[in-house]
Amino acid sequence: MEKNKKKILIGSVSGIAAAVLLTGIIVAAVQGSGKAVKVAPVSNMNSGGWSSGSEISDYGTVTTNMNQDIYYDDSLTVKEVYVKAGDTVKIGDRLVAYDTTLATMEKEMKQMEIEGIALNRKNIEAELKQLRGTKAVAKGDATGADPVVKTSATETKAVAKGNVAGTNTVVKASAAGTDAVVNADTGKSRTTASVQRQNMTAREGNTDTGTAGSDQDSTVTDGKETGKPFPEELKGTKIYDKITEESVPYNEDGDGTEEKPYRYLCAPGVTVHAQFMLKVLENREICTFEVVDDKDNPTRILYEWTLDGKNGQIIKPVQPDQPDTPSEPDVPDEPDTPSEPEDPSEPDDPGISDGPTKEELAKEIQEKEERLKELELEQRTAELELKQLKKKVDNAIVTSTVEGTVKSVTDEETARLENTPIISVVGEDGFYVTGRVAETAFDKIKEGMTVTVTSWTSGMTYEATISGVSSSPLTGYSDGNNENLSYYPFTAVIHGDAELSNGDGVDLSIDDLSSQDEDEIYLEQMFVREDGNQYYVYKKGDNGKLKKQYVEVGKNVSGSLEIVSGLSLDDEIAFPYGRDVREGAKTKSTDTLYDYK
Repeated sequence: MEKNKKKILIGSVSGIAAAVLLTGIIVAAVQGSGKAVKVAPVSNMNSGGWSSGSEISDYGTVTTNMNQDIYYDDSLTVKEVYVKAGDTVKIGDRLVAYDTTLATMEKEMKQMEIEGIALNRKNIEAELKQLRGTKAVAKGDATGADPVVKTSATETKAVAKGNVAGTNTVVKASAAGTDAVVNADTGKSRTTASVQRQNMTAREGNTDTGTAGSDQDSTVTDGKETGKPFPEELKGTKIYDKITEESVPYNEDGDGTEEKPYRYLCAPGVTVHAQFMLKVLENREICTFEVVDDKDNPTRILYEWTLDGKNGQIIKPVQPDQPDTPSEPDVPDEPDTPSEPEDPSEPDDPGISDGPTKEELAKEIQEKEERLKELELEQRTAELELKQLKKKVDNAIVTSTVEGTVKSVTDEETARLENTPIISVVGEDGFYVTGRVAETAFDKIKEGMTVTVTSWTSGMTYEATISGVSSSPLTGYSDGNNENLSYYPFTAVIHGDAELSNGDGVDLSIDDLSSQDEDEIYLEQMFVREDGNQYYVYKKGDNGKLKKQYVEVGKNVSGSLEIVSGLSLDDEIAFPYGRDVREGAKTKSTDTLYDYK
């Protein structure tokens, strides 16, 4: 308790100090007099996150009697049980082995989901860049739009009336060696508001295609839409966003064979329940999932992927065959040739504007930024779930984390129905330490690693060995630094005697997880500014003048942002507010920015 009080006091004093410093800096900056802007080395301003830099919670609890319960998991099937009730077990003895086929499939599907989210983020970032470069027009102004808007991700051109700028992004799924075709949020082939307005007036059906960007994984195709048109005869067929045991394939003649697989229409982001996959494996069926562009109003089937219950594998997404269509000659890009005047007999539609208004543009940018933040959270969650699935696959055999006696062994079906352990082990008296590891280190911590344990009561230090790590995060737990960070409990065993009692508090450290990287950079938020969904600082450039530098940020720890890229410890930064702070301003080096006298 005394230790916690000290932590709270230190945190409060630090917070007050930061507030006072911030006030002083702002006042001094606003009262700038046109003099050189002060800059200080990042190494001096690096806060280190105002934390211990540890990826484990730095305290734990001693327990003198520990039990181990193994519960039913719907993504794992019991393959073999090695113990029976009454058996004596030691730490590391085998208890149960799982068939991980289902978990392996879930892992592959989760990897596909992450790739899809990453692609969506990339597409939206490209759309945002295009929107920010779009010229807004006044309401009713039909001539103020810039006819060409470029985006660096795909170098797509929004062309003038009479042309259609149709683009598809093809992303290679390296794991399968095939091209997986995916588009933006909904999977639709889409452009921004200004491009859509221009395309609505297209009459000739010509295409104008830009060149692909530097990213080797993306390609732009000439005006072709992704996938194939949604079949007329399937209109009204149920489209699933969740595939369960109750889901029914749409093809009545399907028999689950390679020649006639069961086929399901699916919405973008569809999830497949574990029990469904288990049924497919047991029956050795083959199922194909066709993903449409829009659940409520499908116009195209974007791609399909197959669950092969015979071989226990997932065949990654492929683009359905395009229907045969006559090829059209390429239209060369001739930027220097004046465009032909429009036929006066075909007047413009007065209801269509050539560009978005300022309000429309701002609204669309805001929507894209919000969607980008949602996708960032979705990807983080999916990556964490992938780590959990990898743990399951890698730990097909579960061993005892305690020394004791097997209390009970229950068959899998009874354990599922009654929510009771498949195996329950009662530990003998000893010294067990319960700790917590952050999600960022979940895949680093391993059984057998050594933990240094220091008693709060006596100050004595002991070595403990990690005997088990839970695959389920703690609920309602936070270390006080980052409430968005999940923690997983682990158990460590102290061998031999120790001056410890049940419930004692201890400090914990693991050499491989506790030290902060010497090159890590954390800057207090007041030194980093936001520009939409981007972040930047002001730093001293090579010519000695002030320069705006965009950076990539990571964790937010106690009000300090992790700088992942864009800045080095040798750089010098300025406080980014004040009348003198602008690109090209003169700079003056100082040791710290906290001294504005």
